[in-house]
Amino acid sequence: MVKLENKSIQCFAKHYDINYRTLARYCNKFSDEDITSNVTRPSVHVGYYPNRLILPVAVEKELAEYIKVASDKYFSLSPKEVRKLRYELAMSNGLKVPAKWTETEQAGADWFSGFMKRHKDLSIRTSEATSLARASGFNKKNVGAFFDNLTTVMRRHNFEPKDEWNVDETGITTVQKLNRIVSRKGFEQRQLFR
Repeated sequence: MVKLENKSIQCFAKHYDINYRTLARYCNKFSDEDITSNVTRPSVHVGYYPNRLILPVAVEKELAEYIKVASDKYFSLSPKEVRKLRYELAMSNGLKVPAKWTETEQAGADWFSGFMKRHKDLSIRTSEATSLARASGFNKKNVGAFFDNLTTVMRRHNFEPKDEWNVDETGITTVQKLNRIVSRKGFEQRQLFR
């Protein structure tokens, strides 16, 4: 509008409460051809998102969906693993990446924070750990056998509620401390020990 109405940048900046330097920078980006022609989409992108994304939007959505599916199947990825996967996606698609990514063979931390901001349905958290033995042993057959045995013992000895105790004093843990993971927001999950 500045160039179309032939008014000063300072006048428009003051009227619309926009920073003068920002408006001047964007006005200089538009060519006379962009202004005079009736194009619906100008050749100039405003902001940083489309230019610096590197990965096409559709592929980034696929990456986000893959992270959700992996976390749903108890194979959540850490932020570092997501960054490595992102780098591998770019390399397999022949996309140009920053030199630092090639050096470290993973996407940068700034890309990861932007990715998390663009995909609000993902979050970083520490999941509750579950040992592999406990997860594989928790099936319908084993749970049924446990309750059958419990019923037999309770009938044989006529235990009262005051006689029941839950004691695990071994001090030995089968579950290790886990790192933070990227997972679907609002979805409770346990992470298998790997």
